[in-house]
Amino acid sequence: MNERLAVYKDRFTSKWNQFSKKQKWMIIGISLFLLISLGLYIYIASQPVYKPLYNQRLSEQEIGTIKQELEASQIPYRITGNGTSIEVPEKMAQDVIVDLAAQGIPSQAGINAEIFSSTLGVTDRQFDVMKKEALQQELRKMLERVKGVRSAQVMITLPQESVWVTETPDTATASVIVDVEPGTTLDQKQINSLYLLVSRSVPKLPMDAIAITDQYSNPLERSEGNENEGTLSSFKQQETIKADVEKKIQQNLYNLLGTIMGRDKVIVHTFIKMNFDKENRVENIVEAPDKENNEGLIISSQKLSKAFSGQGQPPGGIAGTNNNAVPNYPGATPQGSNSQYEELNDTINREVNRITRNVTSSPYKIEDITINVGVEPPAGGTLDAATLESIKQVLRNVVRVTLSDQASDLADAELDKHISVLPRQFSGKAEIEDSSVLSPAVLWTVGGIAVLALAAVAFLVYRRRSQAKQQQEEEEFPDLLTPLNAAEIPDLIYQEDGDQAVVRKQLEKLARSKPDEFVVLLRTWLAED
Repeated sequence: MNERLAVYKDRFTSKWNQFSKKQKWMIIGISLFLLISLGLYIYIASQPVYKPLYNQRLSEQEIGTIKQELEASQIPYRITGNGTSIEVPEKMAQDVIVDLAAQGIPSQAGINAEIFSSTLGVTDRQFDVMKKEALQQELRKMLERVKGVRSAQVMITLPQESVWVTETPDTATASVIVDVEPGTTLDQKQINSLYLLVSRSVPKLPMDAIAITDQYSNPLERSEGNENEGTLSSFKQQETIKADVEKKIQQNLYNLLGTIMGRDKVIVHTFIKMNFDKENRVENIVEAPDKENNEGLIISSQKLSKAFSGQGQPPGGIAGTNNNAVPNYPGATPQGSNSQYEELNDTINREVNRITRNVTSSPYKIEDITINVGVEPPAGGTLDAATLESIKQVLRNVVRVTLSDQASDLADAELDKHISVLPRQFSGKAEIEDSSVLSPAVLWTVGGIAVLALAAVAFLVYRRRSQAKQQQEEEEFPDLLTPLNAAEIPDLIYQEDGDQAVVRKQLEKLARSKPDEFVVLLRTWLAED
């Protein structure tokens, strides 16, 4: 075991000695940084995460009682919210809540509904007071559950019961003060819900008898009618829809014209007028199946024909006699005369199409549109008429499609009233938002990450190459020194033979120009010797 440790130690020492002084300090610094970061992470991760025990605000008395219980149980805690909230470690929160609830903590202020379990010896007036107090406390808890309401105070006045019948019915009244959370604004829907909760919780309490204010004495008025119409949220929604439609039309035109003319040569501005009126109507339509002849289907037909010929009274009696007598009209003789009578009756029942339509119009409709396009002509030139006409034709098509109901049959002259093309030199460039192009912040972030990654890769490659080169030099230099020293043979110097002088010059030239090949040549000669 000791020998193996010694071998590992020798290897580590040899590897460590291969690094330069600068590399050693760098490795030591990185190691210390990683150790310190790991220690800080472990320290931060080991710290408990605190969580509030209760979502609602507690009184100072209840906070003190909970604090004593936590200290007795040696449970860490933290008081926040100016003494109105207490926090414990998240892992222990559920157990602490159950333990405190078993001891009746926190106790609710005022009268609890449990007192009604024993009302022996309580007078009617005392019972009414307890009933009123319990109703106020329960209503307060219910209002505090509304999002944005931190706490509430409720005061209710109940009518006195009487056996006498009066013309004016007795009604209850309620006054409510809600403590709204900082930075929160109750919308009209939430305000209406507060009125509805109070009215439905107290008997004989109409909406008009309720007064609700915030902690700054600002009245919270209830909205009549449909709460979704005429509110600020509805206005914001309409403005958002209008802006989205304008942006979409403007972006499509910019992508089309910018691709043809150049993205920095075109600027587009669009303005539309929209109608957000909602319409629900019922149409009862009756039409004939045969629209050409305007006739319905025959479902039944009846033809009656009556004829009379002879002497006597015709059907209906003799004219001018009895019930048919007319003053100063000479009537016929009762015996009658030869007469003829004919009656024709033709009845046809036809069926038509009865259509009932429940029509709900679109939630919004574009009534008008105006498109302004600025085009920068080439440097030192102007836009030709064909290019301007092509741009106008594109804009006409957009207007015709957008205003399909109003502009389907309009001529080009009428459509030109909705468009404007301005060939001008741009003195400034407006930035057009393009979803297909990344924002500068994203580009800078991606570029910075890429640069850091490339720098790290370059550093690793450089470090590996320097280590490999240093190791190669350390391996080659000890082997080359001995042959070089031994290669200094004086025969090449003191022999004045012509061939030797030529060889000597060639060797000197080879050593200066190609030292690697010269070293290989020397090794070959030494191996042959």
